[in-house]
Amino acid sequence: MSVRYRPYAQVWEAVVAADFTLDQVRRRGVAIAGQLVERGLSCLVAYDTRFMGSLFARDLVTLLQMQGVRAWVAAAPAPLPAVYHALDQRVADTALCVSAGNRTYYVNGLVLLADASGLSLEPAGVAPPSLPFPPAGDPPAEQVVDVRELYLKALRDVVEIDLIRRTSMTIFVDAMNGAGAGIFPALLGESGQTRAIEINREHDPLFARVPPAPLENSLNRLKKLVRESDSHLGLAISADGTAMALIDKHGEQLDPAETGMLLAAYLARQHRQRGTVVVPAPAAGTPLAGPAHLTAWEDATGLKIEVAADPEARLTKLVERDRLLPVLAATADGQFMLGRYARYPDGILAGLLCAEMVARSGGNLRDLIDAQRKQLLRT
Repeated sequence: MSVRYRPYAQVWEAVVAADFTLDQVRRRGVAIAGQLVERGLSCLVAYDTRFMGSLFARDLVTLLQMQGVRAWVAAAPAPLPAVYHALDQRVADTALCVSAGNRTYYVNGLVLLADASGLSLEPAGVAPPSLPFPPAGDPPAEQVVDVRELYLKALRDVVEIDLIRRTSMTIFVDAMNGAGAGIFPALLGESGQTRAIEINREHDPLFARVPPAPLENSLNRLKKLVRESDSHLGLAISADGTAMALIDKHGEQLDPAETGMLLAAYLARQHRQRGTVVVPAPAAGTPLAGPAHLTAWEDATGLKIEVAADPEARLTKLVERDRLLPVLAATADGQFMLGRYARYPDGILAGLLCAEMVARSGGNLRDLIDAQRKQLLRT
């Protein structure tokens, strides 16, 4: 999403070596350090699995501390939802992430997360201090935050993990070589009835040379594995953890609009959630494209659905007008925001709730899909 509901203060992205250089990163670090000192704000520095991300993060936290900012560094690569959650837990006032989201491998950047307005990543006019690079040794333990563990605890509190574990299912998870790798196995473990088999979990700075987003042409391996192993479902999680794709046992990738409606119906049915659901127009050629009638779906779920050409813009207006986040908002690129749980896109949480939904149905994702399609296409 281009709009964040714990908003990005600013994003800077550039091609590695051409514009994303150590000097440019440091100049922006000095600039934001001065602004944070003026406002008395602290900062968590995080990073994902992009090339040398941890080294740039270590350098930035040292630079911030030299300028007088109270700063900490993440202990390991962290998906963006985990960084957002750390801010919700008041680990720091702001966060600076070495990340280019789900862009291709030769792009990197800085993402500034802050509630404060007026902060900017534009480079300072003064030269940054000279520091040895790469940083030597390990940072002191008191300067390190285990962002992932905080996030895992939050996911356990929201999702019925035991229900998923005791249901006999096989789930393939494509981590897309991103920062969310290891989260599903860590939560579901090896002693339950459900097997979570993770692929593309290695930290590959090249992301296998495909954009690390759950796009149709990026998931051929996942679809083949799910289809040929007769698994119950597949999940693909983008490199930054904000986007998700759902795959059924036949290897069909659901359109984000259909996935959003399926998950929203489950939240209404099982968790009694009520409100608005915002989804993008279904992609051309998908089962829901065309003049589908949504009244029956609204009557069955008790939810109000809005098919928006620009879900991000519509969601912004809803928040500004009602100060109430929708039950679910989905974008065409597979980002999901679940209003009761978070004010930011979280593909990992959405994927876990999909697994909970399928577990509660006895592993029958296909039956859920077919029932919803009949309901939507009823004239």
